[in-house]
Amino acid sequence: MKRFFSAILVILLIFALFPLGAFADETEEPEAEPFTVQSPVAAIVNADTGTELFAKNADSPFFCAFLPRLMTCIMLVESGLDLQTEILLTKEMMANTHDKSSANLNSGDRISLYDLMKCIIVANSQEACIAVAVTLSGSVSQFVVDMNLRARDLGVENTTFTNVTGQYSSTSKQETTAHDIVKICSHILTLDHIEDLSNSRYTEITVNGAKRSLFTKNSLVDKNSSYYCKKASGLAISGTSVSGYSLASIAVDKTMRIICVIMNYDSVSTLYNEMTEMINFSLNEYSYRTLIQKNAPVLEVPVVFGKERDSVTLVAESTITASMPSSVPDSSIESELIVPESVDAPIARGTVLGTVTYSFEGRVYGTTNLIAQTDISLDVVESYSEAINSFFSNKYLIAAIITVIAVVIFYSIVLYIMNRKRMKWEQSKKRDRITKMPK
Repeated sequence: MKRFFSAILVILLIFALFPLGAFADETEEPEAEPFTVQSPVAAIVNADTGTELFAKNADSPFFCAFLPRLMTCIMLVESGLDLQTEILLTKEMMANTHDKSSANLNSGDRISLYDLMKCIIVANSQEACIAVAVTLSGSVSQFVVDMNLRARDLGVENTTFTNVTGQYSSTSKQETTAHDIVKICSHILTLDHIEDLSNSRYTEITVNGAKRSLFTKNSLVDKNSSYYCKKASGLAISGTSVSGYSLASIAVDKTMRIICVIMNYDSVSTLYNEMTEMINFSLNEYSYRTLIQKNAPVLEVPVVFGKERDSVTLVAESTITASMPSSVPDSSIESELIVPESVDAPIARGTVLGTVTYSFEGRVYGTTNLIAQTDISLDVVESYSEAINSFFSNKYLIAAIITVIAVVIFYSIVLYIMNRKRMKWEQSKKRDRITKMPK
């Protein structure tokens, strides 16, 4: 009995010294779920590097009312016309307008091209789009052709424009994709005026010499709106419950600019809320980092016959930057080098001698050439010495030379013997002729 109680005491003592948790299997914390949105179409791209941070059905076609309006502004800015030029709005322009905007333009009005662009971007003005189209191409139909051609020049492959206003029709084939919108928005960032105007909550235009006020349709940039996002900058919003709602925006922080595109059929509220989520995700979870600086040394490669130097430093020809998850340490980024084991002198500075590619988890973030940092001249003496040594160290070549010499000697001996015999024969014939002469 005493043994039984002793055993119980020992067991209790063990449990007191080692809590149950000590025997439990350690469980890993569940991994965070990957970012996503409820909207059927979305894309996030770094505007500076082109790196895609997120995509959902980004190549699926959908109707987008704001894209032809943005494209109209691109055509206007690129036309080279003086944007302060005033034009007269005609009945033809107004007749093709399905829905008038808050700009309230009418035939007979005089307005500058720049103010027309304000109407398009800030007030989503259909009448302003038509006025620009007729001014640039002579007719809306020709402008649509020109607009499609320019889109192809920008690398836009899955977008078709059928009108300039963005007017929805169930029979219209006017479609685009999130990826194509990103390409067009990326080009906008290289132009003047459009981005700045799209970020305006309020602006003024002059029509017939009188001022008019315009207020943005994009609540993302309106400080008085509950959907206001401080980090957002433009670009455009459009849609209805029938055609679907679409929104494109630029977001900026200290290190990078991103382009966000989203489309859904539910509501404008969902559109704005998920756009804000996309912006916060991109700027909080991703960081802009430099993987290699231009002219940064990467490695040394041995040089054969180099004068005063037996190696050359290879440096990066260009800078590689990338938007990457902030949690990824630099040590986890892989670099693949393609370089020769050695190079022969002479070498000119800037000569491409290899490449380096940076990637993470199979995704390539950039490749740059590796170039010679300095000139390296040829050591002529060493080169000739090596050539001579190489010449005499080749046993097959030496054997061939010996064989040739032996053949020449053998041939010379045979020729000598034959010549001796011929001379003796001629002397013998000469003696015979002398002997046979009459005395």
